[in-house]
Amino acid sequence: MNAGRFAYRILARVFLACIVIQIVLAGMALFGEPSGWKTHASFVNWFAWVPLAMFLLTFAGGIKGLDRYLSLALLLLVILQFMTVHLFASVIAIAALHPLLAVLLFWGSVTAVRKQQPTRGAKREREITI
Repeated sequence: MNAGRFAYRILARVFLACIVIQIVLAGMALFGEPSGWKTHASFVNWFAWVPLAMFLLTFAGGIKGLDRYLSLALLLLVILQFMTVHLFASVIAIAALHPLLAVLLFWGSVTAVRKQQPTRGAKREREITI
């Protein structure tokens, strides 16, 4: 496995973990202390760039096709998340898409992790041909 693909796998897992943490932070702020929204709002700044790095790593890692554009779709979802809060907060119908986009981010990041897992059959084929 080359370094680009390995780094992509690591970042896909990091991004998934960050999405889960972000959802937990939102839940804690919603059902607990409302001041937790500040943490929720600031935490995203630590990982919002990850899908862009993942997209760039698809070129170094030889990841092609829909797998490449999945990371670009994740980046677009992150941008839409920012837009629902910063540009459309006063338009309730659009702002209400924020949690739906979070679900799509979770689903997309799980998909990115799963698609980069080596399959057992492929491992066996490599072992047999070696």
